[in-house]
Formats: sequence, structure tokens, C-alpha cells
Amino acid sequence: PLIPVRVDGKTVRGARNADGTQVHLLAALAGVRGVVAGQIEVGAKTNEIPMIIPLLDGLDLDHAVITADALHCQRATADYVHGRGGDFILPAKDNQPGLFDYLDALPWRDVPVGHTATDRGHGRITTRTIQVLPAPADLPFPHVRQAYLIERHVTAVDGARLSDVAALGVTSLDATRASPETIAGLVRGQWAIESLHWLRDTLYREDDSRVRTRSGPRAMAALRNLAVGALHQHGRHDTTEATRWASRSIDRPFTILGLN
Repeated sequence: PLIPVRVDGKTVRGARNADGTQVHLLAALAGVRGVVAGQIEVGAKTNEIPMIIPLLDGLDLDHAVITADALHCQRATADYVHGRGGDFILPAKDNQPGLFDYLDALPWRDVPVGHTATDRGHGRITTRTIQVLPAPADLPFPHVRQAYLIERHVTAVDGARLSDVAALGVTSLDATRASPETIAGLVRGQWAIESLHWLRDTLYREDDSRVRTRSGPRAMAALRNLAVGALHQHGRHDTTEATRWASRSIDRPFTILGLN
């Protein structure tokens, strides 16, 4: 089975390094239930791009599928993941203009929709479609087996159009290992780590923390990750309510961790 590993960065806005710069952390959320398997600090003199490799160095990439935002659609990252026996699904945007233009010029009008999903909620109807093509031999990016186009159309319940968004991308998974539905699910699953970062901000009020210097912010972020991951492993994805439940009795955290 394919194991999703979602990578994303987050700035801890209330924390400062010795030179006054804000602390920025890059994390990897692994598995269907979602547990932070690795986290690394991005130094003030670098950025996320070169730090994804040391982040992934500590993870087993066998059967893993790396997803990330377009910033990490880099040849060095693709080479690294492929060399470790993993796979990737990466969106292509303007930071890779040659790849983006190549994908944009593919004959998408002639490609049937491979999968459609519709969700209704919050007064909106969202329809997502995906089209997939085998990667042409001269595609200017390494280890790609398929290219995809995802379109998302959002309308109000009265039919008024709210937004239309298209996203191009590439994956090292071939058609025998990943159907259009599988690719669409893995792409959409990237929201899980963004949701984790949102929870750290809103539920745990990370940006308001008074632990602001040296390794403190990273350690506290790791503890927040642990708390959310433990709840998920316990089968609780209603994280806000589950956190309240766990805090009301001293024995409940031990129950969650299996320490009876």
C-alpha cells in the first residue's frame, strides 16, 4: 500500500532567533491517520527547498508518496526521493516555468476525465475533476511517469459560480500503481498537514506562546504535534473536543497513550 507523507512548513510567529528572525519549521506528516514523523528547523540563512532532504533523511521512504506544495517541485528533490525508493506527487507552478509551460501545452482537451468528486457543505458545492496522461519521454523533469490536471469548481447552493481553479502536476507513480482517483486523493490529502498547522495556531495558540528562543519553540511544536498525533492514533479526529475531553481527567492522557 502507498503511504502518504505530506510536507509543509510553518512559521512560529511569536518566536525569534538570536538575530531577530522568526523561527520556521518544516514537518512531514505520515500515514493515513496522520502522525508527524519528522520536523526540522529552517535556518535564517536558507529556505525550505534544501531542507526537505535532511527532513526526509530520517524517514523510511519505502512505499512512501511525498506530497508538498509547488515550492518543492525541484529536480534535486525528485532525484533524492527516487533514489531512496519513494515516490512523489508535486504541483507545477511558475517557479518551474519550463515544466509548467510544457504541461500546460499538453492536449488536455482530448483527455477524458478520469475521476470526479463532489462535496457539499458550508453553503457551497465543490466539484473536483482529474485528467491524467502518461508522461511524454521529453518531459523536462526526472522520474515522472504521469502528468495530471485537476480542476476545482465551486458554486453556491443557488448555482452562482464562486471560483474555478486548475492545477497541473507530475508524479513518479505509473498507471499500474496509481489510478486517477488515487492521485486525486493523495493531492487532496495534502490539506491534512495544513490542517495540523491551523490547529497548532488556533487550538494550541502556538503563535502566542511565551517560549520564544533557542530550541524552545521547536520542542514545544514537537509536543503539540505529539498531542494531535496521539489523538489521531486513538481514533479521535475531532481534535478540539478530544483535547477538552483529555484535559478534564488526569488519567485520560495515559489512556490515549496506552499507559494504563
